[in-house]
Amino acid sequence: MDFDFLKPKERLRLMDLLKQVGIDVSDWGNYKRGEEYAASNPKYCYEWTFQDHDSELIVLNLWYENIKLREESIIQQLNMRTLAEEMSCSPQRRRAFEMDFALQKAARLNWPVRVIICDGTLRDDTPDRKRSETETRMLDDEPWTLESYDRDSGECILVRGIDGPAKYIDQFDESIVKSAPVVREEVASNQYSRNPDVRRSVLERAKGYCEFCGAEGFKTLAGARYLETHHIVPLSELGEDSARNVIALCPNHHRQAHYGENRDLLREKFMIHVSKLNKSIHSTAEAVAD
Repeated sequence: MDFDFLKPKERLRLMDLLKQVGIDVSDWGNYKRGEEYAASNPKYCYEWTFQDHDSELIVLNLWYENIKLREESIIQQLNMRTLAEEMSCSPQRRRAFEMDFALQKAARLNWPVRVIICDGTLRDDTPDRKRSETETRMLDDEPWTLESYDRDSGECILVRGIDGPAKYIDQFDESIVKSAPVVREEVASNQYSRNPDVRRSVLERAKGYCEFCGAEGFKTLAGARYLETHHIVPLSELGEDSARNVIALCPNHHRQAHYGENRDLLREKFMIHVSKLNKSIHSTAEAVAD
């Protein structure tokens, strides 16, 4: 197995590649040289990391030179925190910390990662080293998975492709739908589509424990932990389909949220609880970045 097919051959514009994955680039045109030169806007064109909070997506610029093979997998090993601490150049130090921040978010919230592969002159370790120069770049069509992230050290491994069997599943998981007629009937009758990336990010955030009472989800035959994802403000009431409006619950509290006499009170408590969870995640990541 080799990865020569990932070596970029054209100098494609970063702005255009970001458009392809749905990143909003409308502000690039707010540049003194005008809309025609938007792709050269220095506010954006030198950045290493891009995020879209609405679609909950992270895009990373990675170097082809750093791609490695591990058995049958294509990987990159990164430690952007250590790199940032070694840098004296303020803009590059900031960019390295921001990439570390994004990797933490991907680890905690299970956000999908897309990769733009760059090739060119990579900065070396000599005392008079110059900045890296990108000569060619391409968008990898395949998503990447953050296999591991060490919060203490910042060491992480990105793997090309979607990772193996899910650690956490909910009532909409295909394996559950196929094996449980009652759940199948409930899912089939629901007219509102749910973003699977949102469900996965919430289940990853919960790590197998009810986000309201702390009860551990039961283990399925496949070895995954089962919880039920619940829209706090229902989609039928124009609630947003995002991690800000979804909570992972044990089956008991999920049923109460729908049919219990205290369901209105539970909704208020869920909203406060999820808001605190998300603030805690972002505060922790920002503290490390600082």
